[in-house]
Amino acid sequence: MALVVEVIRRFWDRGLYRTNTWLRKIHDRWFDVWVEFRTQSTMNEVDRQIKELNSKPVEMVSPVYWEQEQGETPLGGVMGLTYELTEDHEP
Repeated sequence: MALVVEVIRRFWDRGLYRTNTWLRKIHDRWFDVWVEFRTQSTMNEVDRQIKELNSKPVEMVSPVYWEQEQGETPLGGVMGLTYELTEDHEP
C-alpha cells in the first residue's frame, strides 16, 4: 500500500486529482505505512553512503611536537603539539 500512497502523492505533486475524495481516504488510511517505507528507504541510502565513506583509505599526518628542555620551571620550558587538518598540508 505504500506504493499506492507514493503514486497518489506524485499525482498530487503534479496538480492532478487533488480533490478526489477516494484518493484522499486511501492516502490518509495508509499514510503511516508510506512514512515507514520512505524512512526505511532513506536509511538504506544513508547506510550505503556510510559504507562508501568508510571504504576509502584514510591517510593520517603525524602531529608536530616541540619542547624547550631549558626553561623557567623545573620540568623545562614550553611544550606544544600541533596538527594540520587540511588536505593541502605537506609533511
